[in-house]
Amino acid sequence: MRALRDQAAEIESTVRASTRPPWLDTKTHPAAQAAGEGLGREQLKRLHEHLPLPDACRDLGQSCPSREAAAVADRSAGVEQAKEERPKAAKLRGEDITITILASRSLGEPQLKEIFALAAGSPRVRVAFRGVAKDEALAAFVRQIHGLLAGIQPVPEVVLDPRPFQAPLVDIAPVLIASGPDGELARVAGLADPQWLLARVFAGARGDLGVRGPVLAVSEPDLIAELKRRLAALDLAKLRERALARYWKQVRFETLPVAARARTRTIDPTITASADLLLADGTRLVRAGDTLNPLDRLPFTERLVVFDATDPRQVRSAVRLGREVGTRRVVYLATRLERRWEGLASVEDVLDAPVYLLTPEVRSRFALERVPAYVEAAGRLFRVAEVPPEGAP
Repeated sequence: MRALRDQAAEIESTVRASTRPPWLDTKTHPAAQAAGEGLGREQLKRLHEHLPLPDACRDLGQSCPSREAAAVADRSAGVEQAKEERPKAAKLRGEDITITILASRSLGEPQLKEIFALAAGSPRVRVAFRGVAKDEALAAFVRQIHGLLAGIQPVPEVVLDPRPFQAPLVDIAPVLIASGPDGELARVAGLADPQWLLARVFAGARGDLGVRGPVLAVSEPDLIAELKRRLAALDLAKLRERALARYWKQVRFETLPVAARARTRTIDPTITASADLLLADGTRLVRAGDTLNPLDRLPFTERLVVFDATDPRQVRSAVRLGREVGTRRVVYLATRLERRWEGLASVEDVLDAPVYLLTPEVRSRFALERVPAYVEAAGRLFRVAEVPPEGAP
């Protein structure tokens, strides 16, 4: 022990007597700083002269990667910087997402009621059916759905929309589809709870999430395809005949007696305002007590020829009354027609003009009493003339 103590004392004495190296100083020694600066300038020169990077690093007392590794590191740093600089995608909000539940009546009434209840409690959720059953009336489908919705509040949105079933083709139900501002986000089959899919979407799930429960085949055909099939099967010619037959059964004629002698009378169309007539902004257009004759503002340039188209004599009279007006436009009004389109067409061929039915309003407005007759303007009055038919005694 004494030998060791003496040796330690000798080492300490030697150290105290020797000069302290600069690198042990806490403050930078001028000589060391100068040496470092010189080494740095030399290294910078080497780099400018394209010396190998490992040599430069070695001269600096560092361990450097290869040039290829350094390039990869630079590229990685650039990618990370670009990621940081790239604007982040807007975070999805609940109001940005809609859920469509693809349903079918093949699921049965209990499950459909459950689906409707789930949709009623979730905003921005709708239930879609692909169509109605083959040859089923739309009213029958609506009645059944209304029955299933009874008692569910608030009433969910239920639609007939084959589009969600088309691309990609969906022929099973139930299927949940979540859509955002840019289109579909995710879908899952076998489940009907919108909240399940919403939670997965907010957790980052995207795309087809597979089949997570029991499914059944969609029983309804595509609505558009079914409508096309029904239209192709229609007998349009037969439908047209039925429509025409219904028209002639329902039409009402303004029948008038035959004029036995010529008679002419006038009608004054002047009206007296019983109260002020105001515009929407309160401006008074007509004062109470003011009189107005429509012929002062709107010229009546037509001749109305009124006749019974089932009477050949009156048809001949109508031809004459229409030809004698010169350039004035003639409007033919029939009090009666044969209850078939062929009869109307034959009369129009004779007159070389369309024939219309006399309406109750026109009959009352001009106080028509007998036919054949004509109506035309004469100054500020209407002239109504009754003319016995051609060949009348």
